[in-house]
Amino acid sequence: MLDNETIAREIEAAASELAQEAGNILASRFGREMSVEYKDKGERDPVTEADKASQKYLVEEITKRFPGHSILGEEDPEDSEKSDAGCADFLWVLDPLDGTTNFLNGLPIYAASIGVLYRGTPLAGALFIPWPGPGGGFVLHCRRGGGCFAGEEPVTVYQSDEVAKNRLVGLPGSFAYTTRFGGQLRENSGEPRTTGSIAYELAMTACGVLQYAIIGAPRMWDMLAGALAVQEAGGTVMTRLPGEKRWHPMESLVPTWEEKPPTMKELRGWVAPLVAGNQQVAPLVARNLRRRFHLGATLRHLSRRLRPARKPSSE
Repeated sequence: MLDNETIAREIEAAASELAQEAGNILASRFGREMSVEYKDKGERDPVTEADKASQKYLVEEITKRFPGHSILGEEDPEDSEKSDAGCADFLWVLDPLDGTTNFLNGLPIYAASIGVLYRGTPLAGALFIPWPGPGGGFVLHCRRGGGCFAGEEPVTVYQSDEVAKNRLVGLPGSFAYTTRFGGQLRENSGEPRTTGSIAYELAMTACGVLQYAIIGAPRMWDMLAGALAVQEAGGTVMTRLPGEKRWHPMESLVPTWEEKPPTMKELRGWVAPLVAGNQQVAPLVARNLRRRFHLGATLRHLSRRLRPARKPSSE
């Protein structure tokens, strides 16, 4: 892990400044008509001119200030020339607008998220969060070992030894269909909310607004800054990286970095579930998550496994 506190402070300060400016870019376009494209045929994954303008600004500034660092942005083209290239020790991971659908529909629940990895381990993060009051929002920022702050004010996760019935919790929209609570959470799992922005939910968990948040399958740009914010606000983030069966506290996002540094394409494909909350509640929630049984899906899976192999063509 990086042992130069001066570099970590410099990166945190820069990330905070850039998050604020990205937030200004988004706020200037909020509530206005804008051009929209879709990344999928079902038109459920939009990208707007606000996403693009925010990322363009961030990439240009990071490249100018930290020319030796790598950058992974959500809106990078899939066939980018750098996709098969290696990654520098410092990687800036950007979600220029998390919660685009909310943004398009005039719901001010979104975030601009900037996270920084050092050789696979979260180092610093900053998020612009729209909020009532002067300036229309605040920047939540942190660095490893330095605490978490909303502007100049320190923040902490909600403290409780068990799940509180009347406190809010963040759940994915698909949770009721795919997952259920078992054990002692079967009768009490808190007051569920689905916000439509992973970065926003993690920020709210760091600030103690949500007592915990379950994130089903985030990409690295969705979760990096917010997950580190939860940890630095006194909480913990439980995860299961690809190939793992057990939940454990999040440390490195790429444990194999030292032996085999990843390509940018591999980093773009990163995904892992998370449970974020305080030191007692997050592990408790992770232990009590259960998959729902769906007969139709199980039968389809068995049918594929039992289907005879096709004979090779004689032509």
